[in-house]
Amino acid sequence: MILNKDIETIILVANKNELSFTPSNVSIFVHEIGVGKVNALLSLASLYEDIKELGITPLLLNVGTVGCTRYPIGHVLYPAYYAQGDAYTDGFFLENTLFLRGQGLIEAISLDEFRYGDALLTSDRFINVNTAFYQDIKHLNPLAFDMESYALANFCFQKKLTFHSIKIVSDNCDGTVKDWESILSEISGRLGNILDQFMKDLSEEKMIASSVS
Repeated sequence: MILNKDIETIILVANKNELSFTPSNVSIFVHEIGVGKVNALLSLASLYEDIKELGITPLLLNVGTVGCTRYPIGHVLYPAYYAQGDAYTDGFFLENTLFLRGQGLIEAISLDEFRYGDALLTSDRFINVNTAFYQDIKHLNPLAFDMESYALANFCFQKKLTFHSIKIVSDNCDGTVKDWESILSEISGRLGNILDQFMKDLSEEKMIASSVS
């Protein structure tokens, strides 16, 4: 399937093995963006050119796995706060850092408004609680960590695109990320079922809104 004018929802997934999901209709397009912020941003920027050329305004939905110290493997999250999570959380780096909030339309907010406890922090590494890096940020007690969401949310904020995310915990940041592939086989189906229900709920909301208007 290729991108076309009938597409209403684009599902962005870093690795196709993270998600066991078959689109229920032709309006849903699944796009693999690659692992990491750079790959995700380049892929979305290229996709955006196709979106503009087609003249469509699809909802963008990032689905995938996260590391999390607070919830068990298989727990599903719906993040609504996003930040750069590598190390730039204080000092002069803040001058060039956006703190983002939203499910749907994304907005930039002040650090005072930002809720780390509900935030997905995006880093260029798998987080391990045994490292010095984690010790520097553990007081923030973030919701979870991933490697793509902030770049995607930031791009959608800049281009005024509708953005949602659904994440499932694949590791507890305890250094066992080598088991990631075997864990995926257990949780990708669950994530697919969650996504399928999300899409059904979204479709029902659109029908209700259409009937009201």
